Amino acid sequence: MKKQVVFIAQSKGGVGKSFITWFIARNKKESKAAFIDLDKSTRTSDRLKKIVGEKRVIELSIIDGNQKMDREAFLNIFEEISNAKTDEWFVDLGAPESDELRSFFTNDVPADELKEILEEIGIDLKILVVLAGEDAFNASVNYYKEITRLTGDNINVIAVKNEGTFGSLESQEHGDTLLSELGINFVKVGKMPVGNSANEIIALMSGTMSEDKLTLAGKRSLRKVTDEVSEVLL
Repeated sequence: MKKQVVFIAQSKGGVGKSFITWFIARNKKESKAAFIDLDKSTRTSDRLKKIVGEKRVIELSIIDGNQKMDREAFLNIFEEISNAKTDEWFVDLGAPESDELRSFFTNDVPADELKEILEEIGIDLKILVVLAGEDAFNASVNYYKEITRLTGDNINVIAVKNEGTFGSLESQEHGDTLLSELGINFVKVGKMPVGNSANEIIALMSGTMSEDKLTLAGKRSLRKVTDEVSEVLL
């Protein structure tokens, strides 16, 4: 049985990668799945540890002071995963790390070669690329298109539309239309009602509110987004 590795990536900051990773952790809290936090810029490890426990979250830095990725350290992550007992891994890439992923495929290890390497050590890689609305729309879409071009049929790349960044319902629907016109197949997560329940979830993520203090509306919204993320992971 192959080990499953999922990257959560996007070179544009502030699109909700850590938000989605947090919900993945909630979804996987009863499993043995492990998490690797490569996002040097935000370091959301503490939030993840509160959900799945300290032993299932690893912090690593693969970006140097010049914002360049240590290629060997990056490849060694896969080797360490292949030797670990855990079969399911989720890796949160920050914006610099995601940006360097493009360079890695272009200048270092092409996607077809990486696929062969990973097959030899029993790893199946999937990349979730987060798409955001408003000012981040063009940049996030361009990143997705470039990653899919670089990976081709060698790596499964999934576009994840973060509904919470698209504003009103009208804006969300307009975003669906634009993505469809661009020929992008996408899944949607993060649609929360405008109001107190959304604020409750943000407070829960930040650690300023416990889950048992959520209102009925807040619990419903939390469950809804968690179910959406579950669909993405199927």
